[in-house]
Amino acid sequence: MTIRVAILGCGKIARLHALGYQTAHDLAQVVVCCDEYERSLAEKMAAPFHADVATRWQDVIARRDVDAVSVCMPPYQHAEIVAAAAAAGKHVLVEKPMGMNLAESRQMVAAAAAAGTVLMVGQNQRFQPEHVKIKELLDRNAIGRIVALRFDCNQFVKRMYPPDSWIFDKSLSGGGMVAQTAVHKIDLMRHFFGEITEVAAFQGYTGLNPGYQPGGNEDIVAFLMTFASGIIGEAFYLFGAYKTPIPTMTSELTVFYGDQGVIHNVLGWYIYSTEVPEYSGGLTKLEIPSYPYSDSVNAEIRHFLECIRDGKEPITSGRDNLGTMAVVEAIYRAAETKRVVKVESAYPKEHKTKENA
Repeated sequence: MTIRVAILGCGKIARLHALGYQTAHDLAQVVVCCDEYERSLAEKMAAPFHADVATRWQDVIARRDVDAVSVCMPPYQHAEIVAAAAAAGKHVLVEKPMGMNLAESRQMVAAAAAAGTVLMVGQNQRFQPEHVKIKELLDRNAIGRIVALRFDCNQFVKRMYPPDSWIFDKSLSGGGMVAQTAVHKIDLMRHFFGEITEVAAFQGYTGLNPGYQPGGNEDIVAFLMTFASGIIGEAFYLFGAYKTPIPTMTSELTVFYGDQGVIHNVLGWYIYSTEVPEYSGGLTKLEIPSYPYSDSVNAEIRHFLECIRDGKEPITSGRDNLGTMAVVEAIYRAAETKRVVKVESAYPKEHKTKENA
């Protein structure tokens, strides 16, 4: 079975999707690349696949020779495209953030459920090889019961994107650091530790990035979280960092505190455990190589294709990602109201799943 794929949007992240499909050539063939903003990007991406080129995503969805689509378009277009793709019987891998808000995301999940198609969200951090290894350690209780955690990220967004990028416009992106970047770690923490129940947050604006201003996208945010398990977490994100102050392999600080040890990623991944002999002699560096970022997207793409082939729900399914979008929405509400906010149940009563019943 060869799954015929269309790539919608041929910009920065789409290039990683294309590489993922090339790597998974045993499962899929890219048959069309579409970019409604710049045809030359679609032409360049299509060339290695000998694929067709399009400039209207609607034309691609209508094609009978397309089984699945990678949606690498701006977030404001996600809901419309996913609904149309589901109605046409197409499976969808949609980039993060899943939608502009939780309500849109729920509509996307409902559309795919009604059509019986796979809906997966591009939360590639769950597939990063180092995170797979860390989850194995956590699952075997290598540092005992997790009591607290912290994570942060420091970037300079105007150095990463052209000034006319949709990422600077809240009406197109759905938000700044929380929606575009923190959404990754929020999702990963849910994957590791379960649901987040309450948040408190503050956000601000450096004045260093176009469009990041009051009423627009935030480029500073700090937030606190409580988990259903009792874990307390803190996070800090900055889109105006000239240099990364804490050197890590991933440019993102991550620390997990257990009642029997600690795991952190400063200058590599380290562990100390009071109970596991091999890790009890002090902080021990884990033998985890630094993998190319593309490896996580390659693994994500293969998982998407295997779920289509095998009729399984992805580990980053649209249904699961409702929990992540609920946290994102709660953080924005907490920052706006200056109150502690309970995270809304991601699953309305009429859509309860076995796991959440």
